[in-house]
Order: sequence, then structure tokens, then C-alpha cells
Amino acid sequence: MDLKEKIGKTIKERRKQLGMEQVDLQDYADVSPVTVSKLEQGKLNITIEKLESIIDVLGLELIIKVKETV
Repeated sequence: MDLKEKIGKTIKERRKQLGMEQVDLQDYADVSPVTVSKLEQGKLNITIEKLESIIDVLGLELIIKVKETV
């Protein structure tokens, strides 16, 4: 699973946990229906600004850290 798919899966799961429909998320985050749909499918290159808007609505945060080595 690549990064876009992981982000999309997390967003979809959180949206469902909150009992939100895609239309609710697009309205609250002020993004298009296509943006939410393709993002959740892991098929969208999204700007940081749009991603920030979406994760803020969902009460999520983006954390970037150094990979653990195996």
C-alpha cells in the first residue's frame, strides 16, 4: 500500500467513525466531491492546504518522522 492509499484509507475510516458522509466532509472542508472521492481511493495528488483542511475537519493531524530501520 502506497502513501496515497494509506492516507485515503485513514481519512475514509475517520470520516465513517464520525458518522459523516462524503458530502458532509466536502462541505465542511470546502473541497469538491471529486477531491474527497479520489482522495479516499488513494488516487489523488492533493495540495498540502487541501489535505490540511480535510484532516482538520476530521480531527486528525499529520506527523512526519524519520523511518525506523529494520
